[in-house]
Amino acid sequence: MSNNTINKKAFGKRLKEAREKCGLTQAELAEEIGVSQNFLGDIERGIKLPSLNKLISLSNTLKSSLDTMFAESLDNQILEPEEIYYTSKQLSVMRNVIKAINDNFK
Repeated sequence: MSNNTINKKAFGKRLKEAREKCGLTQAELAEEIGVSQNFLGDIERGIKLPSLNKLISLSNTLKSSLDTMFAESLDNQILEPEEIYYTSKQLSVMRNVIKAINDNFK
């Protein structure tokens, strides 16, 4: 079960790291991809996300794949322990099964 939302702050951080690795200022990168420096700053601060066309431009300009740029931005993991999704009866049955398995291997 995932919410498939994009963590804008994580994406912005990755983008800033990629830009700095290429030795570009915000102004230079903004001009290169055709956006304002303010808009690029908003992306890097995690306030906004670029359009698909701008993502492709960013990827090409920074020579960084989109999967690298989105690493850590997509949170598809359940943060809560799985046990909260089971009823107490289900948990009891699972504990008994685990105990029976463990008892057979002693």
